[in-house]
Amino acid sequence: MNQSFGSRLNAVALLLLMPGVFGLFDAALASGNQAIPPSIQQQLNLPKDQIDLGIAALTFAKEFYPDLDVATYSKRIDLIADKARQLSQGTEDPETRIRILNTVIHQMEGFHYDHSPFARSRQDYYFLNGILDTKQGICYSLPLLYIAVAQRLGYPLYPVLAPDHIFVRYVDPNFTEQNIETTSGGKYFPDQYYIEAFAVSQRGLKSGSYLRTLTYRQFLGHMLAASAVFHGRNAATFKTIAYLEKAAQLNPRFADHYDNLRIVYTDLSEVNPHLATTYREKAERYARKAQELGFVDPDNVKRAQQIRGKS
Repeated sequence: MNQSFGSRLNAVALLLLMPGVFGLFDAALASGNQAIPPSIQQQLNLPKDQIDLGIAALTFAKEFYPDLDVATYSKRIDLIADKARQLSQGTEDPETRIRILNTVIHQMEGFHYDHSPFARSRQDYYFLNGILDTKQGICYSLPLLYIAVAQRLGYPLYPVLAPDHIFVRYVDPNFTEQNIETTSGGKYFPDQYYIEAFAVSQRGLKSGSYLRTLTYRQFLGHMLAASAVFHGRNAATFKTIAYLEKAAQLNPRFADHYDNLRIVYTDLSEVNPHLATTYREKAERYARKAQELGFVDPDNVKRAQQIRGKS
């Protein structure tokens, strides 16, 4: 989700060139967490055992879809979970649970990955209500739906980040095939597959930036980063920065958050001559942090997958 942050700031660049706007913009940046609405902040402040990813994701979406009825969409998640519950008949076997989830989500409900060229530019594919409405998604929204349903069932499924990708992991020390690839109908792939297919760096592995099982709270940071993308598109750059900085606080070991901040501050340094040095210094600091954590550029992921496709 980080490859086009720079292009999303064009409107902000024009705005900042207007006389008198610099001071207002800098004051907005200084406001920090005040940019995050109380409804979202409330989700971020919940104790870990009270976080419901479905409710949280819908609450985040409501910022962009003001008429969204969180309770109604939450009930739709419940209905999907009820179907899986009926089929599972109380089984505690991880393989059976995963097979039933795959059957319900991908076959009975018909949720699937959108392979079209511009799928990843669609706003509705980054929000839970969007995938519930379209029954199509990408490597962000499909895992989000999968985990939201699994959480309602009490299954220990959690998100895992690879460079420019998300998959799901069933956490059970007695279960070998833990990784679930929701973009492929719920197939299992070992860690080595993700290391090779997504060009995961050794530094990224060692730091825990990639292939580490996330907590629900850490994943809330990823939701904030997704929202930041669209605040950037809407020229709300102070919100983009506030959301990304909060995301980095929630998951400080994820390199991509820092690279996205690097991009935003680099662009700001180019359109605000009064604070160019300050913004460049911030951009450089975030760049160093991203590299320390083993950041992998999405272009490297594309090259790795092209090589795998030819082999």
